[in-house]
Amino acid sequence: MDIVGERWALLIVRELVFGPKRFGDLRAGLPKASQNVLSQRLRELEQSGIVRRVQLGPPASVHAYELTERGQQLEPTLIELSRWGAGLPAEPDVEMSTDAFMLLLKALYRPPTSAPVTARLRLQVGTDSFEVGVSPEGISVARGRSGQVDVTVTGTVRALRELMFGGTPLRSAVSAGEIEVQGDTGAAERFFLLFGAAPGGWTR
Repeated sequence: MDIVGERWALLIVRELVFGPKRFGDLRAGLPKASQNVLSQRLRELEQSGIVRRVQLGPPASVHAYELTERGQQLEPTLIELSRWGAGLPAEPDVEMSTDAFMLLLKALYRPPTSAPVTARLRLQVGTDSFEVGVSPEGISVARGRSGQVDVTVTGTVRALRELMFGGTPLRSAVSAGEIEVQGDTGAAERFFLLFGAAPGGWTR
């Protein structure tokens, strides 16, 4: 707890759950963390065996950070914290990082007890792409493009979270230009119905 309990430490781990990131990408996901504090926390997490440095490439070889096996063991804790935080009063102006949003999907997914849904979607947020699979057994979320999907949904984190947790109909979001759908629109509609408003009306 001395390490992961420090401010920003768990948030750094959260930003690395879905794969390695460069320092600049971590800063983009945690804009309120200063460069010095972020560097210090990364050093501490490295020393504790939670994070390690890696080289990404090709085509360009760049330094990045990723979770160690020990760091990956924190994912269930982060999912439970996301589920707990979803019950807090809504803060509509709070910006959420893409990785925080994807982790929230894993926290709040509830497979229907009737009319099971099985689908594979690609969620495109800016240049970031995630593939999300849902089935009666659970949900999987992975960064990147690894295979065939039923539908691709493109939008901002704010627009996507309103679809999933705020009750905004998909067709309304598409008509407003907030969301773009390519593929099976019906699969997308069924997918978004799997994520209702959290306790207390929280819709972030």
